[in-house]
Formats: sequence, C-alpha cells, structure tokens
Amino acid sequence: MKTKHLFWGFLFITIGVLILLNNVTTFTLYWIDIWKYWPLLLILVGISFLIKSTFIRGTIASITAIIIGISIFAMLKSGWGFFQNDVFSGTHHGIVIKGWNDNDYEERNFVEDFNNKIKTATLDLTANVGSFKIDDTTSSLFTATTKGYGDRFYLTRQMDNENTKLIFGSQKKFVIFGKSKNKVDINLNKNPLWNLNFDIGAASAEFDLRPFKVRDVDINTGAASLKIYLGDSNDTTNIEIDAGASSIEISIPESSGCELKADVTLSSKSFDRFNKIDKKLYRTENFYSAPKKIFLRIHSGVSSVKIRRYSPGDWL
Repeated sequence: MKTKHLFWGFLFITIGVLILLNNVTTFTLYWIDIWKYWPLLLILVGISFLIKSTFIRGTIASITAIIIGISIFAMLKSGWGFFQNDVFSGTHHGIVIKGWNDNDYEERNFVEDFNNKIKTATLDLTANVGSFKIDDTTSSLFTATTKGYGDRFYLTRQMDNENTKLIFGSQKKFVIFGKSKNKVDINLNKNPLWNLNFDIGAASAEFDLRPFKVRDVDINTGAASLKIYLGDSNDTTNIEIDAGASSIEISIPESSGCELKADVTLSSKSFDRFNKIDKKLYRTENFYSAPKKIFLRIHSGVSSVKIRRYSPGDWL
C-alpha cells in the first residue's frame, strides 16, 4: 500500500475515533495538553528521509497521521468549541429573561446574596467559548449576566461557616458548525478575601481585580486573549497562569513588589521594569521593600506575554 494512502487513512480514522469518543463518553483532549510534543513531527519526518525501507516509511507515515489527527481534534476542541459535552446537571440560580431553545439567543441573571459572616469566598469559573469580564462591585456576593447562544450556564453554592464556594460555568450539548457565542459580565462583593479559579478554553477574558482583596488566582486557558488588572488591597496575591496559544496582558501597581517566574520560551515577552534574577526568575526593584507583594507564575506556549506597572493616576 502506498505511503500516502496509509497517511490519509490513519488521519481520518484518528479524527473520527476521537469525535466518536467525545460524543459518547466523557473523553476530553485540549491543545494545551499536547502542544509540547509537536517536535515529534519533526523527528518522524527526519527519520523518514534517512530510511529507505517501504515498511518503516509507511509505519512512520501512519504514526505521523495519528499525531496530526490528535492535534487537529485538540485544536478544534480548544479553539472553536465544536466538540462539547453536556457535562453538568446542577441547580440553576439564574432568572431566564429571554430564551427559546439551545440554538437561540438567551439572557440570564445569576445572584448570590451576601452576609457579613462570609470572610473568604472562592469562585470556580469553567467555560469554553465566549467573552468574560469582571469589572464592577456589587452589594450581593456575586452577580452575573450571561448573553448568548447555545450554552446553558449554572451556578451552585457551597457554605462552610465563614467560607463560601461558588461554582459557575457553562454546559453545552454537541454542536458542530452551530452558533456558539457567549458574553458574561460578573460582579463581585469587595468585602471577602477572594480565591479565583478560571478554566477557560477559547475565550476573551478581562478581569479588573483592583477593587477586591484577592489572595489566589489560578487560570488555565487554551487559545485566549487575557487581560488582568491587579490592585493592592491584599498584602499578598498569588497568580498562576497556564496558557496555550494566548495573548496575556497583566497590569500591576508599581507600589507593590512583584516576583515573576516565567516559562515562556516560545513566546514574545515584555516585562516592564523587572530585573532578571535567573533564567526564568524576575523581580521588581522594590520587591523586598514594598509592603504589598504579588507573585506571578506563568507557563505558556506560543503566546504573547506583557506585564506592565502602573501608578495610581494611570488610566488603564
């Protein structure tokens, strides 16, 4: 059998099997999980040039096709949201304002009340495709307005004395070449100490966290445009970002000392007024003297990473 026939055969078989698994199981695979292994393709192509054996070249072509098929599936899963599972069934705290079915426009409001006993709050946000924004405070603990097509958002709450955990995200049935567009505006109460966990795929996200006391922020994203504005309301803030093919911009107050550990070898990067301490370690000059400190940990693939420092009078 010709090498090109093996290649195309295994390519289509791989993609078909992955789509089938996605539709009938909880199987999932994202580009961020496999992008590190792309040099394998170069190795296999190089070996094919060195070996004349038809059998071995056919085997290499088949393996290459499988790897490319997995990559295509992962990019579609991460980048376009075509292959989504209906993964959650929970309590909806939202009020439907307008909506007909999964493929029509729908708008919802979500509200969780605040009481003075709450000292710490955790928000787990899970979403796939859309635009997400945190840009204002609220007298409630949490409010969100969702607008878009197809996705069904849910909100659940877990209480433990002075601690509250909110789980907010989207569920979506299998859609291919269908409508998939969401806009989510979130407001938070500024009184609790917040821990924020964001798991977003192909998304545009803008999080203005300056009004809030933030202890920990953990962001896992694939193909995304991410903007974060940090304040100095808490003594110590920890930010950890694991990103694939993304554009990342982080603004930090120049009054805070900042330590940055950046594994961004394949990325364009700009770190405003940071001193390089080690291969992947950077610090601002005022890191030890500043009373407020920010610790940034960024691991990214083919991304653009920009960190800027701002003064109180700057317009962001």
